[in-house]
Amino acid sequence: MALSTSACTTSQGGGGGTVNGDTVRLSLLTDVANFDPIKGASAGDYVFNRMLFSSLVALDENGVIVPRLATSWDVSPTGVTLTLKKGLTCSDGSPLTAAQVAASLDRYRTQGTATGQVFGADNAGDKTTIIGDDSAGRVAIKLTNPWGELLTGLAHQSTSIVCASGLAAPDALGLGHVDGAGTGPYTLTKNERGTAYELALRPEFDAYPQYQSLPEGKPANTLQVGIVKNESSLANQLQTEQADFGAFTGPDAARFADGYSVVKSPYVRFFLKFNQRPGHPGADPAFRKAVAQAVEAQAFGKVFGGGATPMASYVEQGVACANKDTSLLIPHDLEAAKRHLAGKPIRVVGSNAVAQGAGNNYIAEALRVSGADVDLNNADNATLFGSVLTSGEWDVYIAPSITGSLLIGAQLFSGAQPPAGRNYGAVDNPEFTRGYGTAVRTVDQTAKCDAWAGAQKALLKAVDTVPLTTVDVHYVFRNGIEASVPQGNFDPATLRITG
Repeated sequence: MALSTSACTTSQGGGGGTVNGDTVRLSLLTDVANFDPIKGASAGDYVFNRMLFSSLVALDENGVIVPRLATSWDVSPTGVTLTLKKGLTCSDGSPLTAAQVAASLDRYRTQGTATGQVFGADNAGDKTTIIGDDSAGRVAIKLTNPWGELLTGLAHQSTSIVCASGLAAPDALGLGHVDGAGTGPYTLTKNERGTAYELALRPEFDAYPQYQSLPEGKPANTLQVGIVKNESSLANQLQTEQADFGAFTGPDAARFADGYSVVKSPYVRFFLKFNQRPGHPGADPAFRKAVAQAVEAQAFGKVFGGGATPMASYVEQGVACANKDTSLLIPHDLEAAKRHLAGKPIRVVGSNAVAQGAGNNYIAEALRVSGADVDLNNADNATLFGSVLTSGEWDVYIAPSITGSLLIGAQLFSGAQPPAGRNYGAVDNPEFTRGYGTAVRTVDQTAKCDAWAGAQKALLKAVDTVPLTTVDVHYVFRNGIEASVPQGNFDPATLRITG
């Protein structure tokens, strides 16, 4: 998940169309690949998931958990009991029971792709139990070992609840062909893959996420979804009043000012990682420090057209518990970098999925200016993650992440090396691992942030990473359309016609 930058060449939820009565048209840059929440991977999958299905809770600003299908919860380090909103129904009008919710979560537990992030790796198999009590309207999740990230994991779209009809026909569910499977505000009424979709509002649905920024307005009775080729076409639709909403990662965002509401948010986070295996220069802390001295985050961000913000960790400062102390960063010092890097061969690798690898070219050139002999592999994602990183034949990796999560990113700096894990650079930082372990096993937010602070400080002190910048997405709304964007994540279920 942390490295799935195939989505970086698309917007999270491009969009738009004219407001025509109670109809809003959306246009996506990527088609939906799978309607099944536990199999969704693309930007298009995410948009449809949030419109057709609902999770139990949602993640608001500053990491605050707010209601979705659940109205309240009692959480501890070894589990959570959630009380469901009364009167919940599936998309065919049948009751959504606690037993069905438990069955859906149990399916995710056994078949999902990131279950360790939700339930904790130490709670695999029969170490997790999920029980639905229909009479009380409650769902209880019990863990054998402490895991303080459970409630946050239940806010992820992959844990969205699927009704019994969908669980009974998973193949048809993935194609969008199961009536009554949904738990979200819309049903799919037109399904022409690769061309056009239409969704109808469920008038009885009232389990919208309770974000602080939830717009007043009304949901559209009909959503019409089409596919566009690129962001320039999307921008043209907005400017000719044929579109209401668009999400841009490129320069077309600069075309919008008066008459539009623009929300800027991190989309990709970039940072450097080092191959610290014996025989590689990254095993030497002095080399890692010299690389940090050679590069400038501000200069790196400029290659993306100005839509970038420097970071002080491997996530941006707006993330709950993220490091904000810039004094922990290595300052730019070209002369010091030259003294250590002159004549040194360095194999640099990075993904070309974002701006054709412009950031990778900057890093390579900055190291060359420092006197290094640089070999740059500007690879496509399949090659990068399939063979380059796992082979170990690299020295510096320009890592992109599309998640603002300390938890998910931590897997890149601890634990197993490939193929069993994602510690590509064989980092061994016991202080970071201890802090990370403490943070994810507590539900007390103060204790959690204290532990994360120590972990990130250890990582930066050892120069196991060099924070660079975000590459931002700009969500552009035309007058009369609003939506919630908590922590920079556009939630299509909250689209409202306000004028």
